[in-house]
Amino acid sequence: MTGKVYLIGAGPGNIELLTLRAVDLIKEADVLVYDRLINEEILNLSKDDVELIDVGKLPDMHKVPQWKINEIIAEKALEGKSVARIKGGDPFVFGRGGEEAEYLVERGITYEIVPGVTSAISVLSYAGIPVTHRALSSSFHVITGHECEEKNHCLDWNVLAKLNGTLIFLMGIKNLETIVNNLMKNGKSSDTPVAVIMNGTTPNQKVVTGKLLDIADKVCNEGIKNPAIIVVGDVVKLRNKLMWFEEKRLFNKRILLTRAVETSAEMSKLLRNYGAEVVLCPSIKITLLSDNLKKLLDRIGEYDYIVFTSVNGVSAFTKAVYEKKFDLRKLNNIKIAAIGSKTAEALNKIFLYPDIIPEEYTSKALAEKMKDSVKDRKIALLTSDIGGEVLIEALKDFAHIEKVVAYKNEPNFEIKDKLIKELDKGIDIALFTSPSTFNYMHKIIEDKIGILKNFTIAAIGPVTKRAIEDKGFKVSIMPQEYTMNKLIESIL
Repeated sequence: MTGKVYLIGAGPGNIELLTLRAVDLIKEADVLVYDRLINEEILNLSKDDVELIDVGKLPDMHKVPQWKINEIIAEKALEGKSVARIKGGDPFVFGRGGEEAEYLVERGITYEIVPGVTSAISVLSYAGIPVTHRALSSSFHVITGHECEEKNHCLDWNVLAKLNGTLIFLMGIKNLETIVNNLMKNGKSSDTPVAVIMNGTTPNQKVVTGKLLDIADKVCNEGIKNPAIIVVGDVVKLRNKLMWFEEKRLFNKRILLTRAVETSAEMSKLLRNYGAEVVLCPSIKITLLSDNLKKLLDRIGEYDYIVFTSVNGVSAFTKAVYEKKFDLRKLNNIKIAAIGSKTAEALNKIFLYPDIIPEEYTSKALAEKMKDSVKDRKIALLTSDIGGEVLIEALKDFAHIEKVVAYKNEPNFEIKDKLIKELDKGIDIALFTSPSTFNYMHKIIEDKIGILKNFTIAAIGPVTKRAIEDKGFKVSIMPQEYTMNKLIESIL
């Protein structure tokens, strides 16, 4: 049976501007065929066994020619697969989506268009420049700037120069001088306001403003390059008044996040909301061991307490409950303890509400809170293969405590090259949410770990802080309350 191709617009680069339809299809796709400018976080939405095909195009150099891209998406569909062809912006706005759709139609392959938020409008919005404004511009015109030189005869500069609306040139930075000269030559005032926006809607956004007369020199001096959008018109005058994105408290800050992919989404979102560029380099790989939890559930009646030390433990427990079709009513006489508000929230999602949560989110604090009530009781401690020792040591003289390995922590060596590359580029703050995130990072990059001394280091709590400082690094930021939200607040 023939599969289906989805020509998906991924928007201007900010994952928050991805449509709900696009998110659903990317999560379900068997194959992702994507371009150079697609945000890595978008690719992370895909399922574990997805086939990733990078057909990214570099400026002035097609990594994979268009005819080959057409062949790839058709071949994968003919194999019966669901193919997500992900393109920046909107597939039908200078995205060659029309050509790809034609190719599929000619071969009888079913396809669907998923519109994206076009950069022609969204990038201006993030720069504080309205595309139209009742007092300044009643129309706008989107023009490819990429072909201005080769197809000069296709653009009627005389008409463009006389338009009173906003002129928006996409992919035109290489031809900026040609564009401004042709507009002035055909009657556009040299004092006409111009803005050039690089990396729009992302934390790396950079905006240069000027006039037709001087914008080319300004852009050259500021090192502006693609991806960039050129805006010509009086609406540019409003930027200083309406700019908002650059005012975010972490705008243009690069924050290194090292926690596992499975638990990083919420933290990434919070950081992005403050304008940060999140550099996601998970130093930990988590493997849930639900089989161990199924064995625990078979004899759950033996226990008086279940202790959850992390969200990962809850995830493994939940997986075992669903796979085994376990009736949670059997936990009726068992008390539940949890370390941390996020662990408690994860339990709440499966309608379990902890009886014990320490005020300080550490194993030591939980042991202190439990020791008077667990004498001669049997405790199941759900933790990682390298965790649990603090609780076991603290409670072993009071209760019968059994360690149940709910998940395995391993160094994620696959990110070594990316991690070194990102550190070499420079970061502002490195966030560590557990001793393992730091220790595994140390193990992954070994002798290059010293570069961390050039950056600000933030730790979620005293245990993580101690692990980092034991290796000779200074921790500058640690919240008073050991939670993800408080950690982020502490870096603002």
